[in-house]
Amino acid sequence: MDAAKRELLEETGLTANHWTEIQRMHLSNSVTDELCIIYIATGLEQLEAHPEDTEQLIVKKLPFNEVYQMVCAGRIKDAVTVAAILRVKLMLMENSLSL
Repeated sequence: MDAAKRELLEETGLTANHWTEIQRMHLSNSVTDELCIIYIATGLEQLEAHPEDTEQLIVKKLPFNEVYQMVCAGRIKDAVTVAAILRVKLMLMENSLSL
């Protein structure tokens, strides 16, 4: 949780009042024991981003349905992002999450 909060602030300048864990997954359990925990952060407040010197980030805010369509079209390929977006879509369809 501490790492998620730190990364959200560093890379986007956002802080969140509420965090909900939505998924745990192993990234490559045949090679490593690395565990990925995916959260939804809500109650956001915009502050100043502080990316690391080696990071060149462009933050782009999009409606969720547009991001979902990008995943479906194969435009977003990062495995963790794909898993997170598909999990959120399922939760929305099941009415177990409201955004």
